[in-house]
Amino acid sequence: MPAQSNDIRMDADIKDRVAMLYASLGLTLSDAVNVFLRVSLDANGFPFPVKLSDSESVLEKRAKATQKFIAFANANPVSLGKGYTFSREACYDRKVLR
Repeated sequence: MPAQSNDIRMDADIKDRVAMLYASLGLTLSDAVNVFLRVSLDANGFPFPVKLSDSESVLEKRAKATQKFIAFANANPVSLGKGYTFSREACYDRKVLR
């Protein structure tokens, strides 16, 4: 299969450092990316564990943060205007949360 060229954006300092690392192993950066991609195919995913720092999912963290924000906003009505009750529904109505 013919090789294709792809652009990858990365920090210049990272590129220089990793290029030197792989050069010391006798590989180009392109070689290293190809090795990573082939190993990913063999592993049917990342060839190393990819996980959140703890057991909470992103959605659970977002829900907790939303509840904390609503509790703060309800406890500080001055920031909301007189007589206004802050709620999750109000956020959705005003398209603050999606």
